Amino acid sequence: MPPKALFLGIDLGTSGVRVGALDENGRRYALVGRRWPVGHAMDPFAWLRLTLDLVCMLCRKAPGIPVEAIAVDGTSGTVLICAQSSGRPVTPVLPYNDARAVLEAQEVSASGVPAGPAFGAHGGIAKLLWLERHYPTTRQTRALPQSAWLTGALLGQFEYCDEHNAMKLGFDGAWHESLGRLGLRARLPEVVKPGTVLGYLKKPLVRRLKLPYAPLIISGTTDSIAALLALGPLAPGTGVTSLGSTLVLKLASPRPVVAPEYGIYSHKLDKVWLAGGASNSGGAVLAHYFDAPTLARLSTEIPVDRPTHLHYYPLIGRGERFPINDPLLAPRLAPRPADDRLFLQGLLEGLAEIEARGYALLAEYGAPRIKAVITTGGGAHNGAWRAIRERILAVPVTNVTAQSAALGAARLAQQGADIPRARTRDRIATGSDFPLDRSARIH
Repeated sequence: MPPKALFLGIDLGTSGVRVGALDENGRRYALVGRRWPVGHAMDPFAWLRLTLDLVCMLCRKAPGIPVEAIAVDGTSGTVLICAQSSGRPVTPVLPYNDARAVLEAQEVSASGVPAGPAFGAHGGIAKLLWLERHYPTTRQTRALPQSAWLTGALLGQFEYCDEHNAMKLGFDGAWHESLGRLGLRARLPEVVKPGTVLGYLKKPLVRRLKLPYAPLIISGTTDSIAALLALGPLAPGTGVTSLGSTLVLKLASPRPVVAPEYGIYSHKLDKVWLAGGASNSGGAVLAHYFDAPTLARLSTEIPVDRPTHLHYYPLIGRGERFPINDPLLAPRLAPRPADDRLFLQGLLEGLAEIEARGYALLAEYGAPRIKAVITTGGGAHNGAWRAIRERILAVPVTNVTAQSAALGAARLAQQGADIPRARTRDRIATGSDFPLDRSARIH
């Protein structure tokens, strides 16, 4: 039987956008995606345009099946400033791995803002200061992370940000008074819990998508947390490595772990804390040297059980944030063997060594030692990479290629929409505003 309703998750990734759908029983119904057009990965209008194209594509696969709710995840630390009323960007987007705001990071450190994940040149506060100084504006504006902007574009109001994404902007239960001294407080959004009902998809988009009624818009989360939601409950000591364009580690811990000097922070998820950090290294380095067919072919030919001892530190350019926090760190990619198979193996070993160093650092600061690692992201398809990582990490490594952060966001949408249907259906049909639950407001 076809599903009675769908819950959609939108995943804004480094390489493209994906839309996942779950049915009313939480089962995967569909997953569609598209890569960003060249030069448009940091274009907010491309985020919206491709998202709507994919939702249209998904709805054509499910004619007559209503969409009940939508939630968005995005890359943590990717920020922009937009007009408060229309959402039109008034600055460029600075991505999560942008480290140009070195001087601003020093000013943030001296301002009295408590240490946390927003610190450093990669943190959202320094990026917002940089944007303010290079793109001054007198209009009423709002500073938003990536997923909060797209959520606002769907909702028709650019007012809210989920707590997980707000952490990279300096939120720690409240906006610190030092942000006012830096001139940023008035631009910062209202923070709500992930999974909060914010309102309905705005009417022009309901008509454009030819939906029978307006879905609920649910506050989202970061891409790494969404990927974990797709996996289900995690036992303490379970690591989750996302092998995308960058390398993101999360480790299930019974307690929060915070080490701002290394970009380590923790999110609460169900009954555990997820301690982790994100490296600038990752699959983008592989893509820089090898196209996809060559990478796939060479991966089957490398001797994964014989180490190269090259000890590379693979980076595209200068700068690292975790497990080394050094905005000037240079890549280490020499010597390069004449045999491309050995060069690729050295890159994969270097990535695995960064991963091992990251998990060891999390354990040093109070997280459990890893007992097993689950792998998500595009790199999870690479069997040679998995074998090398298992040798270097010395724990079982499982690749989960059928899951997606989009499906985790869809799960969050379903959880957020778990409200009495009879009480909301009339409001949904008319498209009237939904009263935001005051208990969901954090600050």
